[in-house]
Amino acid sequence: MSVLQEERPDILSGTQVSVNFRGLRALQKVDIQVPEGAIVGLVGPNGAGKSTLLGVLSGDVIAQQGVVRLGGKDVSGLAPEARVRRGLARTFQLPQLFDELTVREHLTLPLRLAEAPSRAWSDPVTGRFLQRDLPEDKEVSTLLSSLGLEHVADTPAGALPLGLSRLVEIARAAATHPKVILLDEPYSGLNPAESRLLSRALASINKTEDIALVLVEHDVEVVFELSERVFVLDFGELIAAGSPAEIRHNQAVRSAYLGDFDPDPVEPAEVDTAGPAAVSVVEASPDRPSALEAGAEILDISGLSVRYADATALHEVSFTVALGSVTALLGANGAGKSSLARAVCGLVRAQSGRIFFDGEEITTASADRIGRLGVAYLPEGRGIFRSLTVDENLRVALRGVPKAERPEAMERAIALFPILGERRRQSAGTLSGGQQQMLSLARVLSRQPRLLIADEISLGLAPLIVEDVFDGLQRVIEMGVSVILIEQFVHRALQIADQCHVLRRGRLVWSGEASEAGAEIVEHYLGGGPESATSLRTR
Repeated sequence: MSVLQEERPDILSGTQVSVNFRGLRALQKVDIQVPEGAIVGLVGPNGAGKSTLLGVLSGDVIAQQGVVRLGGKDVSGLAPEARVRRGLARTFQLPQLFDELTVREHLTLPLRLAEAPSRAWSDPVTGRFLQRDLPEDKEVSTLLSSLGLEHVADTPAGALPLGLSRLVEIARAAATHPKVILLDEPYSGLNPAESRLLSRALASINKTEDIALVLVEHDVEVVFELSERVFVLDFGELIAAGSPAEIRHNQAVRSAYLGDFDPDPVEPAEVDTAGPAAVSVVEASPDRPSALEAGAEILDISGLSVRYADATALHEVSFTVALGSVTALLGANGAGKSSLARAVCGLVRAQSGRIFFDGEEITTASADRIGRLGVAYLPEGRGIFRSLTVDENLRVALRGVPKAERPEAMERAIALFPILGERRRQSAGTLSGGQQQMLSLARVLSRQPRLLIADEISLGLAPLIVEDVFDGLQRVIEMGVSVILIEQFVHRALQIADQCHVLRRGRLVWSGEASEAGAEIVEHYLGGGPESATSLRTR
């Protein structure tokens, strides 16, 4: 902890915060401290509990245990609006703006709310926003200038691109004269230019207004550049807290993001397979197609771009997948991996680019057509019918298969995961998480796809169960099915992958052989170290 941080009292803190949702542990005795005027980062893998903790601090989520203090006073029992009056502001993942109000009016609104709460509701209706108040107008103009919003001051919010909408929401929060602002994924969907603009704006607010910031963001490198202290959650527990440099090299943090991944693995010839530190290496089956050497391609993605309204999910991504190969598609949360998978499967439409499957263009084909060609998608979150039995789930998946072939297809699916055969009459919703994932995988494989896109098959599973699921996936690979693997356990994905592609903010930032990924993976997940960052911290 820096000397400056020791000298500043905490403006916001959470102590021993615990939250459970119907038996699901979302947070477990988490401590977080935000010094006055500091920028504090809050990061962690998907499902770590970041948004839940932000909700507890803002009053939107009720904790079963713990104390929240704002300005040294206990506010645990206060509603969100009461916390706002005491100096707490918050932004959300999707900007919450009034489309018809201008940017200037958005900043005027909180000032009038502070003066007389009734005016916040009457002025937009009566048109009194047109009546300019000099001191009020001066304060708004200062905010507009500090955030670079003067050129859109009189533009309706509904006409703004996503990057500027985010700035307006942050400016509106700053107009409440807060002591601390909670920022929930403000960089999501922004292009590089918008991201740089936002970083400068946040640094300006922090410095000129002396407002503390709590930044929740999937782009860890941005958090490291801005923050002086970072807290890391994993499965609802605080696993690390420290400076960006300390967090970057923290082994527990690396394991949370990357699994037991060693960026500089020992060469196979040097591994003592009899010793306790033996490394499990998955070898290719002798029956596996040699398409990598032959150069045959089953999938060709060229210049693929996907947008959701103003948010850019993918930007001109291009790569190919060799027949019979395994491709690891990696990147931090929000990098665009699932958007790419859904575009290939016809579940979202690309704004530009082309997709070819086995030589046939499928860019605008329906999801049903793409599925019949042999592309199977295993989505994040287990695609099963919980109220149906295991047997019924498989039968539904086989409806498109000729009746004469269904019994054989059913047995083939069960053979992948024998435990499913023991539970054929059991409701899928009563299976364990690992068994549900096995069933989900068996469902998509029952129709013998030629390309499987598996999206986070290990999500939420215990390590031993993950191994069982990957064992089944390995059998699929040995059958010759091409695989695109989107996976949080990086080490496990790279063990079985031939090629690796890394996405960051919707852009392809690295491609190569999986065996050569090494430090590239660490850099793009956790940053490349202080020498690679342009620090925006001002303190």
